[in-house]
Amino acid sequence: MAITSAFLMMGGFFLIGVYVAGALGVLSLILMYVFSDAPLWNIMGNKAWETNTNFILIAVPLFLLMGELMLRSGMGERMYGAVSRWISFLPGGLIHTNIASCAIFAACSGSSVATSATISRVSLPTFRSRGYSERLVIGSLAAGGTLGILIPPSIGLIVYGVLVEESIGRLYLAGFIPGFMLAAMMMIMIIGAAILFPSIAPKEPGASWRLKLIGLLSMIPVIIIIMVVLGSIYAGWATPTEAAAFGVTGALVLALLNNSGPPIMAGLLKKLNSSGSQTGTIANLQERYPDVEGALSQSMTINFDMIKDSILSTVRTSSMIMLIVIAAFTLSFAFARLGISHDISQWIIGMDLSSTQLVIVLVIFYLLLGTFMESFAMLVTTVPILAPALVATGVDLVWFGIIMVILVEAALISPPEGINLYVLHGVRRDVQAEMDEAAGAAEEMGTITDVYIGVLPFMGVMAAVIVLLIIFPQIALWLPDLVKGTR
Repeated sequence: MAITSAFLMMGGFFLIGVYVAGALGVLSLILMYVFSDAPLWNIMGNKAWETNTNFILIAVPLFLLMGELMLRSGMGERMYGAVSRWISFLPGGLIHTNIASCAIFAACSGSSVATSATISRVSLPTFRSRGYSERLVIGSLAAGGTLGILIPPSIGLIVYGVLVEESIGRLYLAGFIPGFMLAAMMMIMIIGAAILFPSIAPKEPGASWRLKLIGLLSMIPVIIIIMVVLGSIYAGWATPTEAAAFGVTGALVLALLNNSGPPIMAGLLKKLNSSGSQTGTIANLQERYPDVEGALSQSMTINFDMIKDSILSTVRTSSMIMLIVIAAFTLSFAFARLGISHDISQWIIGMDLSSTQLVIVLVIFYLLLGTFMESFAMLVTTVPILAPALVATGVDLVWFGIIMVILVEAALISPPEGINLYVLHGVRRDVQAEMDEAAGAAEEMGTITDVYIGVLPFMGVMAAVIVLLIIFPQIALWLPDLVKGTR
């Protein structure tokens, strides 16, 4: 009775459009009130406290803040330009830059939506003037953005790890090879499409080695931050939360060096000059170049509006995530107390499926679920329920976690509910409006259907990667076993 009531209520809440956190929280309260004598408010308070004080989950807002600071410090524009100089000569031209830039930015932000919005805002004006297939361009941006929740540092992997009590370090190591393999396979698909249909992507001229090296040098600070964050986690020197704190510090320094606004260090050089204490390289530079003080003062300033916007965006996103996680933990507790999780686990075990067969069934289930359910909600509502059955049938939770996150990626671009599709369509409309205003004429605007069609080839690539992971689990497990040891 409790199982039937739970799933009927859950389906009803989602059909009428109740917010995910509200639906899960209300459902857990109703179930415990009707079918249990548990102290409801004490349980809700305890779960909220446990979630908000979970040391691992503190990494979520920190990684989001790191990505926001890098996004708003202009890193996206510089990175896109640098990457395009190295790979735009390939068949498919600048479309490859979308995928590669998304993969690199994913290693900074951990957020799919932030990755899609950043790279699309930078790239779309260029594509509209060069004659590229708009559907393929939009598809590459939507699909490339999903790499943000697979390539470490991934918010999705952190939440999954907390839900199933799995090592975040092992999950990050497991996501590294599949993440970049997925990006590489997307680029191979683009090359094939450009060769078969040359009209979809004009041939781009190659950049000189001088420009390539200049672009590479401009990315050194970003590469250092990524290496410090991921390297400290992989080497075991820092927890994900500590590494995220390093990343935020590095992003702040990067923003300090690359933005202008209300000065916080503008008077530094003048003060040193007046006191006669300025020596070394800066003094020599000022002697040779009298305007260096102004240039350095401008570069060593930070835009406080940018920091405020970064913090506000981080608070909004992390609040949404934490509310859903609190509600999911409460529902998981209710299911466990009422025996629902045990009954579901026994039912799945009674199907007498092998671990591979069970994963295949779940892949089909999640692909269907992703077409009408929000991706993050899909993760937090189902994984705690299924985890006991997965363990009982011998499924490696690290391996399944990577498959699960790719399925969440697919849900992000699955019509009609995929959030990345609407993010890209919204950015496209904004860019088109800006270009029309600048040109003084209006062009015909594409529809959301173009976005739906554009992502289909990339969903096929995701399906191929999932098949490879099922056939060859070591694609995901080889690196964590090598670094952390075989379990």
